Amino acid sequence: MPKLLFTKKLSKTDIKHRMAVPLDSLDAFQIPEGEHSKEFGVTDIHGERWRFRCRSRKTDRFPKPALSSGWMEFVKTRDLREGDEVTFSVMDMKGAEDLELGIQARKRIELFGQVFWSEPL
Repeated sequence: MPKLLFTKKLSKTDIKHRMAVPLDSLDAFQIPEGEHSKEFGVTDIHGERWRFRCRSRKTDRFPKPALSSGWMEFVKTRDLREGDEVTFSVMDMKGAEDLELGIQARKRIELFGQVFWSEPL
């Protein structure tokens, strides 16, 4: 059963350049000691596989992790916009060497002053 890693409301930077990852989730990405990035697999709710890269700063005491490679393709394919949200979950991958995450996105819809959320994408 998947374990919730984080849910994030997307900012302008998240949809135009790279997605900032909450610092308290960085350990889940298992970046090897002495390295500053790691590629990992993501499966969406439709079973489609994606590859993302999580990077952290090399010389800063605040690592500011972010998703780079692969992330913008996901944003464009799902037509995500500022205010939409994504949820990442750690999949049960006992014994697997590669980190495998689940992802789902929901679009924020404002109609007549009320906010609604789409079904997961």
